[in-house]
Amino acid sequence: MFDAETGWSRVQHPLEVLTEIEQQGNVDEEVLLRDSSTPWSELLADYVDALNALAAQGTHAEAGIPRYGLDEGHAGGCG
Repeated sequence: MFDAETGWSRVQHPLEVLTEIEQQGNVDEEVLLRDSSTPWSELLADYVDALNALAAQGTHAEAGIPRYGLDEGHAGGCG
């Protein structure tokens, strides 16, 4: 970037770059949703149904994943 006041080129701060990328992504998503043939109410209903299905699974969805707490001898090393 060129700064007209000082005549020096200015490197854009990384957070500014990330903000621009995020804003462009938001604009892109808004355009896609606005131009979608699916009504908003239907999209929202599908989203809520998916969340309800995940919530209904509860702890059963993670039954195969072992969990270790601090009291079970696995935390802090074994030795």
